[in-house]
Amino acid sequence: MKRPLALVFLAFTLAACGARSDLEDADAACAPLEIGLLGNPGAYDSSEFEQWLASSGAGVQRIQTTADEPLTEEVLQRFDVVVIDWLTRDYTASEAATFGDWITAGGGVASMTGWNNVIADDWHANSLLAPLGVAYSGALISGPVTDFAPHPITKGLGSVVFKGGYAISDLGGAESTRTPIAFLPGDSGAVNVGYAIDMGSGRAFVWGDEWIEFLSQGSDFPPRLWVQMFAWIAPPKRCVLVPPS
Repeated sequence: MKRPLALVFLAFTLAACGARSDLEDADAACAPLEIGLLGNPGAYDSSEFEQWLASSGAGVQRIQTTADEPLTEEVLQRFDVVVIDWLTRDYTASEAATFGDWITAGGGVASMTGWNNVIADDWHANSLLAPLGVAYSGALISGPVTDFAPHPITKGLGSVVFKGGYAISDLGGAESTRTPIAFLPGDSGAVNVGYAIDMGSGRAFVWGDEWIEFLSQGSDFPPRLWVQMFAWIAPPKRCVLVPPS
């Protein structure tokens, strides 16, 4: 049975200054987290997801919903964290460089894909992920994901929904440190479907599917993953959700 939205809010709306430090630490001086949702929502209603984010005290704004919006330094500077949602286009090399500079300076990124099983749409994010040294690739695959490497993002995770997503390829490069932290079984061994990435002062979590944002799908929504992910990618001294005990 679908869990009432109010109960999800109640369980996860305590704010703490745990980003890039011990998730148990609390600090009344933390600043509200400013989140930018890049692109449009996925196939299922994600308004409850946006409400869930806002209920934590974070500022949430959806941008880049049409193909004529340039991605500039001025746009990115409004946010601490950017969530790559269903993008409307490939971004230019200049825009990708601006995005990479913002991450290096301390920005946080969460990326999703797998929107409509059309590579041209599903892989728009690759244009922005290029500075991070990873890309979505391969044929559609499904989970759930139950194999995780030890990491602050994956602590306590048992099973995370994954329905029609993609593997993530490591493109190499010295600009970032890329750590695979989530896997699905494949014909030739484990397939990487989740990466934690450090680049300069910034961090990113790249996930190969989009179902993790569909709070409207009830039990498929993984609050712990989002709580711990935001705590890890957000800049220091930002209020983040306290993970479940």
